[in-house]
Amino acid sequence: ARVSALALAQMRGAGEALMKAGLLVPHGSSTCIVAADDLDDTPTPVIAHPITGHPGHLGNWAWQDERASERRRVHALDMAAAARRVVAKLDCSLENDAVPYLDDVALDFGTARLPRRAARVGIWVARGLTRPEGFAAFRELVQRRPSDGLRVVIVLDPPGRMPVPFVRGHELVALEDLVEHEDGLAIAPEILAARLLKGPSHQGPVWVSGDGGVLIVHGKWHEFTGGKQKIAVAMLAEAWLDGDPVLPVARILEEAECGPSVKRLKDLFGGHPTWREVIRESGSNCWLEV
Repeated sequence: ARVSALALAQMRGAGEALMKAGLLVPHGSSTCIVAADDLDDTPTPVIAHPITGHPGHLGNWAWQDERASERRRVHALDMAAAARRVVAKLDCSLENDAVPYLDDVALDFGTARLPRRAARVGIWVARGLTRPEGFAAFRELVQRRPSDGLRVVIVLDPPGRMPVPFVRGHELVALEDLVEHEDGLAIAPEILAARLLKGPSHQGPVWVSGDGGVLIVHGKWHEFTGGKQKIAVAMLAEAWLDGDPVLPVARILEEAECGPSVKRLKDLFGGHPTWREVIRESGSNCWLEV
């Protein structure tokens, strides 16, 4: 998204603060926006005056020097700067060398350690995922670059714009749910750890963590610790959320890389106290009981 400095000036100081913080920067070196000429708000290139050589643009009635039209300059989010502020309080392995994807729509900050979690988790910061085309590009990206363990994706889009579908292996969390308000942008590690453990405040009838370790059905919390169990739970929850809940048992056992001694889900989940409350197995098929 792009916005003119004139529009930012109407934001009661917020626009100026964003520019001073380096989060909104001029987009390109030769673009202004003609907001004062009738209803024409089309971005117009800055050119050199044919006589004076001064940079500017030709309006509907007269030439306007660029130095007189700073408020018509176009600004855009500096995604890299914003993302670094977001993860500033995490010990990301790629803190200063984030890898950009999809023209800076997503940034990979490597892995970070969170409170009350033994394993490090992947950390990405992304935007535009609430648009169907943006999410489709993101899903294609993560299929090419699957997560090794849980990957947390901090989404900069305003929450509630549209629900973001479940992506196995990924925990998509809105920045607004994690931000430490005294800082204004940086996420708090403790809040992120709690969100991964307890899920969002609005869960619907079924919610599952990205790695399948936590399954909540109608408010009842179930935890799974085994790696193969997590894969099975994530697959079953994903199928239910996609509207086609029944899966072949053989497909789950194959994807979980179970040995020949594991022939049924009861073998995979043997010893778990509550799995039969939420998972049904009949013949060669299985599904979540919701």
